[in-house]
Amino acid sequence: MKKNNNNMTSFIIVVGILVVVVFAGVLAVNLLPNYESNSYYVKVEDEMGAKIEALDIKGSKLNITTSGDAYEYCVKSTRSTPESGNICWKKITNNTASISIYKYKKYYVWIKDTNGNISSPMSINTKDND
Repeated sequence: MKKNNNNMTSFIIVVGILVVVVFAGVLAVNLLPNYESNSYYVKVEDEMGAKIEALDIKGSKLNITTSGDAYEYCVKSTRSTPESGNICWKKITNNTASISIYKYKKYYVWIKDTNGNISSPMSINTKDND
């Protein structure tokens, strides 16, 4: 009878340690600073003749300033690169564009040049811009 009691005590201690380790891991991931940058740099391929010069969040609007032969932009909350004919693509006029966004979300921004080349995604967290 005493051996079963010791086994049960050992089991409870091991499970307790595992719970504490998992909890500490979750806590550390959520409390450590997020080093993701909100820099406004979009990596583009060598053949791409357009770039994003600035992103500016004012209230619930994301303002995009581009240069070069930027033709369209796409803003989505998922990282998957949009196809060239996707409905998210909107025209850029005079190297500027504006879109309504929600706060406390992460967005990905792409631009497309007049040759149809699509940039790599750039992410921006609206929660950092109150």
